[in-house]
Order: sequence, then structure tokens, then C-alpha cells
Amino acid sequence: MANFSMITKQWRTVELVKIILFVTCFSTHTVAQTSVVPYEPKENFNFELDYTFKTRVPSESEKISFVESNASRGSQILPYLKVLFNFSGFDDRYYRYKVKNLAGAVVKNRKIKLPESLVLDMGFSDDIKDRITSHKYTIFFYTKDKITISKIDIEVAENGDLLLNGELYGRI
Repeated sequence: MANFSMITKQWRTVELVKIILFVTCFSTHTVAQTSVVPYEPKENFNFELDYTFKTRVPSESEKISFVESNASRGSQILPYLKVLFNFSGFDDRYYRYKVKNLAGAVVKNRKIKLPESLVLDMGFSDDIKDRITSHKYTIFFYTKDKITISKIDIEVAENGDLLLNGELYGRI
């Protein structure tokens, strides 16, 4: 019976060590994720909206054809949004930028060569407002050692408000 008691104590000790390791790893991971990346200062970049009209051809799944009806969805001319960024005020620490959409997918990943410009193709304004395409993008700036320096957030609200780093800049 003493042997069983000793095995039980060892098992409890092993389980306790596992729990302590898990909690330690989880709390360290949570702290690392909660560090706030600052916004890029406005002095280091310019941006402008390239608002054009493009023909939107419906996909095969969107096409509707009625033999006896005049209702059909053909090509439509709709407003299309691109955002142009020019980066000029960067120092030597800035090595690379990544653009991520709301889903976290990397849209662009480039090394910085000053003067650097970026064209962010956001899509048709109706699709952005209706959340069919991504309505939020974040540009992260990194050092050569892959340390995040700063970010730029660009978001379009459902009502069409354009927010850059949380500040209202107009409506699309």
C-alpha cells in the first residue's frame, strides 16, 4: 500500500508541475499579445483617396435570367476605392511593412525603399460597406529584427465613414 501512496503523490506532483507550466506559458503569451503597437505619426506619411468608377461584372452565381421578365442584372458602374500612401519621414529603423486585412491575411509584404508608396486596393464602396470585402486594413512597420515599430489602421464603417488611426477623415 505504501508503494501505491508514493505513486499517487508523484502523479499529483507531475500534474501540479504541468498546471504551473501551462499557466506560466499562457500568462506570458497573453502579456505579449496585449502590448499596444503605437500609431505611425502623421508627419511620416501622406494619404489620398483614389475614388473612381469601375464597371462591375456580376459573377456567374449573381447572374439572374428570367425568360419572361425584363429584370436582369447586367454590368454596373459603381464607385471603387483605392487609398494611396506615400511614406517619407522614416528613419533607418524602418525595414519592412506588411498590410493585413481584417481576417489577418497578409495583403502586401515589402521592404521599404524611400521614398516608398503603397496603393491599397480596397474594392467597390458598396461591397466595403456591406462587409462583402474587407473593410479594415492595418499596415505594420517592422525593424530588420522583425520587431513591430508602429501601425496605420484604415477602416470604413458601415455608414461609409472613413477612419484613419481611429480619426474620422470623411465618408466614401
